[in-house]
Amino acid sequence: MTNTPNTPEVVDEPTRRRTLTGLWALVPYISAIAVLLLSINQLFNFGFFVGYTFLSNQYAYIIAGFLLPLIFLMWPMTSRSSKTSVPLYDGILAAIMMGICFYFAYSSEKILDEGWEYLAPEHAVYMSYLFWAMIFECTRRAGGIAIFAIVVVISFYPTFADVMPGPIAGAAATLPDTAIFHTMSSESVLGIPLRAFTNLVIGFLVFGVALQYTGGGKFFINFAFALLGHVRGGPAKVAIFSSGLMGSMSGSVITNVLTTGVLSIPAMRRVGFSRSYAGGVETCASTGGVLMPPIMGATAFIMATFLEIPYIDIAIAAIIPSILYFFGLFIQIDAYAAKNDLKGLPREELPSLKQTLKEGWHFIAVFVILVWLLVFLKQESVAPFYATAMLIIINQIFLTAVGVGKM
Repeated sequence: MTNTPNTPEVVDEPTRRRTLTGLWALVPYISAIAVLLLSINQLFNFGFFVGYTFLSNQYAYIIAGFLLPLIFLMWPMTSRSSKTSVPLYDGILAAIMMGICFYFAYSSEKILDEGWEYLAPEHAVYMSYLFWAMIFECTRRAGGIAIFAIVVVISFYPTFADVMPGPIAGAAATLPDTAIFHTMSSESVLGIPLRAFTNLVIGFLVFGVALQYTGGGKFFINFAFALLGHVRGGPAKVAIFSSGLMGSMSGSVITNVLTTGVLSIPAMRRVGFSRSYAGGVETCASTGGVLMPPIMGATAFIMATFLEIPYIDIAIAAIIPSILYFFGLFIQIDAYAAKNDLKGLPREELPSLKQTLKEGWHFIAVFVILVWLLVFLKQESVAPFYATAMLIIINQIFLTAVGVGKM
């Protein structure tokens, strides 16, 4: 096995989220499995539901119905609420949210055929009010007060657009019209972010999780240490290089920090970087990971959906800016290390490049497969599912071969 620099034990930071226990702990897993199966069925047209095809808005409502209730279960109402048990009122709110989403999913054909987003029946208007209010509460719990306040003001904007000045003025809408617009049109709750999530992001999230749990993060950090750990300011350059590699495969800042930061930050501290500087380097490097193709952050998928162009066009356009971003960080780190005489780590403490590639070559192979699917076959929506399947299969074959070799 390859060796990595000695690092302290990672301690979980306090979180606002509730730790689910007992049967409640199964709910996120059930929801994740349901969403994954629905996404595969929709994108590959497998026909799990014989003789029935989901409408696009129906599919979005169902996905929302599985995911939005989790906010009431996993984020407490207040900071004083229990972080280990789910109160009855949160269970009821989660059930109501699921019921509302499934009601709209059931009514999706009528919403389209009868134009409910313009003139809905009275009971649908009341359901829209309730859905709107619960979206506010979801935003407050998961996003915080600042995001909540912005969403509230913007969502009520149609009701007072006629009194706004100049360029931002518009025709006023009634409260019922505003409610049904938010809940039934394709411009608000079912707008571009949700469409991008249901059609593109789910697959890449699955790929990022598979990459993390099959050891991709460890491979990238070992690869970076083997290449750059010994040079001037090596651990900081390792943070930049490994974060760029991991970010290009996961598209997640949080995953990037959790996989690369726990190794690079202690190593930076060891060679003389201050706590604040080491944290700043890892933050900038991990944030830049969402700019690095082929897998970028959720914003890139939203851009592709909004501009109605293939996602790969966005990714190709990001190649030069992302390289310049990491090159700028690299030059800054090198200058800082030279000014403060910060050396690298001893070579004998670093992993072997040859051994690292021998143990993790399949991650590079999957990376190549993903790029081929995205660039040459133009399969943006299904490429991550194929890549995930290949990653799991190759990883299991690899582990089996290693296990047989040790017998």
